[in-house]
Amino acid sequence: MTFVTSAGDGRGERVAWVDYAKGICTVAVVCMYAAYYRRDANGAGWMQYFVDFARPFRMPDFFLISGLFLARTIDRPWRDFADKKIVHFVYFLVLWTTIYFVAEWLLSDNLVGKQPLWTEYLRWYINPYHMLWFIAILPVFFVVTRLLRSVPWWIVFPVAAALQIVAYDTGWPQINRFEQRYVYFYAGYAFAPLAFRATEWARQNPGMSLLLLALWAVINEAFVLARLHEDPGYSIVLGFAGATAVMVVASLLQKYRAMDWLRYIGRNSIVVFLAFYLPMVAAAKLLWRVDLVSDIGTQVLIVTVIAVAAPLVLHRLGKGTPAQYLFERPRWARRRPEPHGALAGGAPAGVSVP
Repeated sequence: MTFVTSAGDGRGERVAWVDYAKGICTVAVVCMYAAYYRRDANGAGWMQYFVDFARPFRMPDFFLISGLFLARTIDRPWRDFADKKIVHFVYFLVLWTTIYFVAEWLLSDNLVGKQPLWTEYLRWYINPYHMLWFIAILPVFFVVTRLLRSVPWWIVFPVAAALQIVAYDTGWPQINRFEQRYVYFYAGYAFAPLAFRATEWARQNPGMSLLLLALWAVINEAFVLARLHEDPGYSIVLGFAGATAVMVVASLLQKYRAMDWLRYIGRNSIVVFLAFYLPMVAAAKLLWRVDLVSDIGTQVLIVTVIAVAAPLVLHRLGKGTPAQYLFERPRWARRRPEPHGALAGGAPAGVSVP
């Protein structure tokens, strides 16, 4: 018996709720960074409540969604698989690591005295810069899952869950992140049909779905307030519960055109993840200097909006110019030429579904 199958609508079309779910988590992640950067001695004001509430599920949901469509491509020839699941992310990792490294060198003193610079630059690939760790670890998840695809899920899943629960500190952040997050990615791959059935049930039963969401929200907040959300055992349960809740919310939101902006963010989540940090820092420093808004929570909200919007604007304005290759692999970096102007591979498993 196996749960693994191709997920989606069977025609290669985008699944709306997936974009909404990615949009929710993208905003939550950027908000967390904005709150951390702009906080004062008392935290991030009223926005701290949202940051803490989303802590148990914002990344588990992203990785779970990243694995949903892997069954469609996992058996492709290695050259095709490597092009879409390895080279794609390595291109963006190298490009944006270089951009951020140069920015740090020119705009701050963080690299002063760290000589030679090339060794520090290489170290950034061992411990990636801020959210680039997400881009760096996805190819690892893809390759590991492909190598394990012949192993039954009832063996792989418990082992991955045990790694998350034990959470052994190796001293290497990326290995620690693998231990903490791989179980969600694998669950997205192995149990994709369950995720799609759950969201379809939620869409057909909105009243009951809202009641269950309210119950989940109370329980999630209680564990966060009790500071149990990161404890062994609790964290994995809250992670899966929160990921499921986000998918349910996304399935309910997809019928409201007024929320299309959230879907757009999710559709271009890799664009936001790659480029939000610099506009976030600039917006936070500007607000601090001009002192037009005194409330910290409101400042964090403004910084979050700017940090999410700026990469999307750059992406849109850059189309047809050399700037488009900040978010699009050029033809020379692809195994096979693809239609000009499309983002290759995409959101956390690709901006477009392979």
